[in-house]
Formats: sequence, C-alpha cells, structure tokens
Amino acid sequence: MSPKTKKILNIVVDVIVAIILALALLLAICTITSKAKGYTDYTEIFGKAYLAVQSDSMAKDYETGEVGDDNFSKGDLIVIKTLDENEAKSLKVGDIITFEYGIENGKYVLNTHRIIEIIGDEGNATGYYTHGDNNSEGSNEKVLISDVVGVYEGHAGGIGNVMLFMSSSAGFFTCIVLPTLLVVVYCAVNLVLVIRSEKKAQAAEAENSKEDSLAEERRKLREEILAEMQANGEIKPDGETKTDADGK
Repeated sequence: MSPKTKKILNIVVDVIVAIILALALLLAICTITSKAKGYTDYTEIFGKAYLAVQSDSMAKDYETGEVGDDNFSKGDLIVIKTLDENEAKSLKVGDIITFEYGIENGKYVLNTHRIIEIIGDEGNATGYYTHGDNNSEGSNEKVLISDVVGVYEGHAGGIGNVMLFMSSSAGFFTCIVLPTLLVVVYCAVNLVLVIRSEKKAQAAEAENSKEDSLAEERRKLREEILAEMQANGEIKPDGETKTDADGK
C-alpha cells in the first residue's frame, strides 16, 4: 500500500470513528435527558420525539377496518413534535396527540390517540377528548393541556422494536456504551502506534545525526593529517607525495 493510499485510508477511518462517537454521545445525551423527564420508551432529539408503538389502538378504523395514512400499528415508530403549553392549546379535532396517560413503576406512561372533541375554546383549549381509531366506542380519554406531550407528525413501519431495544439496558450498552468503548480502544491503539512511530523516527534521526557527526569528525581528522604532512614537507600542497634525492 502506497503512503498516499495509507494516509487517505487513515483519514477515512478517523472520520468514521468520529461520526460513530458523535452519534453515540448524542444518543446517550438524548436518552438520559428523556429518561430524566420521567418517560419510558421515549427519545427526544432537537424538538422531535421518537416513540415505539406498543398497541394496535391506532392500527385502523374500528368500524370500517380502513387503514389511513396516519394509522400505525404495534411495533411501528412514531415521530411527534413536542409542544409547550401554549402550543398545546391550539390543536384541532383530527390531530393525533401523545399525552401522559398514567404512571407505572414511577415513570409516565404515554398514549397516542386522535382528538375527537375540544374542551373550551378552539385555539385556546383547556383540554381534549381523544379516542383510539381501533378502539370501541365509549373508550375515550380526557386529556388536560398540561398532559399533552406533542403532536403526531409521521411514522415508520416496523422499527419501533429497535427503539424499544435501544431504550433497554442491553440496548443502551450495545448501541451507546460498546461503540464508545470501541472508539476509545481504537484511539488508544492509534495513540500507541503514533508514539512508537515517533520514537522510531527520533531514533533514526539520532542515528543519522550520529553518522553525520562521525563523518564530519573523520573529515576534520583527515584534513588535520594532510595539513600536518604538508607542514612537515611529506606531501606537496597539491597532494603529491614528496620524493627523496634518488627519486624514490
């Protein structure tokens, strides 16, 4: 492998490692922040929340069996836009909202159903009545504005189970802790290799410097010997050896 190719490959690997680490850290921060709010199976990133659907209450219309574009089933992943209290007052009939439905094991349980009636004035509601499309009549919920978490924006079929796994302890370790550890190990190994390479380079430079120094000393010694021989008349200035009277 040529040095140029090796350098390019190292850069690509470093970029990939940096991206993995950034994503792992982002997911860790979002997961920890979401859990700090007291929610289960909930991950919020930049004002969007991602929830795994755990029932078929919105899978289809209960009476007709029709499946609309905004219906979703157990195992799907839904995306909601989180709302503050003022925004939550301006929803309308037909909107699908996620709301706090109760508390289980010290954590809020979230539900996502369609608004069928506004309590109070439209645009300044005090609450809503909601209903799951696939639930029988009479199973409505009264939702206060303070209980509204967000409004439905879309869903992805079949990948909610991935989110559930990532929200678990095993998923947190597999998707966040393990990649982070691997990145740390990679960086440590890379650092050791760089240090070794630097030490080899320094040793080679020291060896070359030593050889240059010895060569310079030999050159100076040779010049001193020649100068001394010239001074003693043993050789001529042009380097020829002086002969005796017999021409020897």
